[in-house]
Amino acid sequence: MSRFGKKICGPPTRRSAVRRRVGLSGSLVTIDGAKSVIVEDLCPDGARLVGRHLPAPGEEILLRTSELAVLGHITWAEQDSRGVAFEEDDRPSAGLCLALQLRSVA
Repeated sequence: MSRFGKKICGPPTRRSAVRRRVGLSGSLVTIDGAKSVIVEDLCPDGARLVGRHLPAPGEEILLRTSELAVLGHITWAEQDSRGVAFEEDDRPSAGLCLALQLRSVA
């Protein structure tokens, strides 16, 4: 069996926490200004955002919704979607993420 192209050591490349769908409206704030976004899914480690003309990977951001304000940085970009990793000290609790997910379902 060939091991070519298979990662055999190092940290995992996928997130360990399951993101929950939330569908919240919010703002993504950078040093260049603010953009309207939809928070599609959320977990204590990060979120998936959708919006127009969002920043590139590596940029630091502040994500704000009516229930949430967290610092983070853009980790990936794909068309109008962005992945955000929250700063270690600024993460929302798992309970808050679950409450937001449950509220969006109701």
